[in-house]
Amino acid sequence: MVPRPAATVMLLRPARAGIVVYMNRRNSRSRFMPDAYVFPGGAVDAADGKPPRAFAIAALRELFEEAGILLARDGAGAPAQLDGPELEALRNCAAQGDRLPSLLQELGLHLDVEALTHYSNWITPESEPIRFDAHFFAARAPEGQIAAADAVEVHDGIWIAAHDALARADREELTIRFPTRKHLERLARYDDVDAFMAHARERTITAVMPFDDGTENYGLPGGTDAW
Repeated sequence: MVPRPAATVMLLRPARAGIVVYMNRRNSRSRFMPDAYVFPGGAVDAADGKPPRAFAIAALRELFEEAGILLARDGAGAPAQLDGPELEALRNCAAQGDRLPSLLQELGLHLDVEALTHYSNWITPESEPIRFDAHFFAARAPEGQIAAADAVEVHDGIWIAAHDALARADREELTIRFPTRKHLERLARYDDVDAFMAHARERTITAVMPFDDGTENYGLPGGTDAW
């Protein structure tokens, strides 16, 4: 099966613990990674345009659909200033099938692709029945917006430190799949959002496809940190 293009966002904000990242729990009925905690994201739609820009547009669209966080700017380049009710109304329109870029255009706004930093490209192993060519992005959370799961595709949204998420997964309190775990392990090395974003901007992106050893344990061809 040819992997379907997809995009996801590690949304970060500073906290007493250093960095916290926003995660949702996927619906238990999802065909892909049911009940797993993941970063907001999903498949690229035809309306998102053509790669590579389509990956960023999809990431921003899914972030808004799944978490209610809008990264957008006005014609002068200033961050979008929408209050809670306005964001909720916009999110409801998007949920009903209206294209987010078109809705924003009516408000004199556009998605802020510059707010994203491309971090990695992971391809689901060939052994999996559902496969994605997923592009991970990192972004700083905007001030004044409240993240909340859409309660349809995803549930139980949480802000959590990477090391706490990993510890809870080790205690089997959370389900975290291999690609998400590897990104959390990388995040756990940093205690400052600016430092992590600087690291992200310096990275060279190389597509990586984990291997399955046949026992549902995954690894990387070049070693645990080779990505």
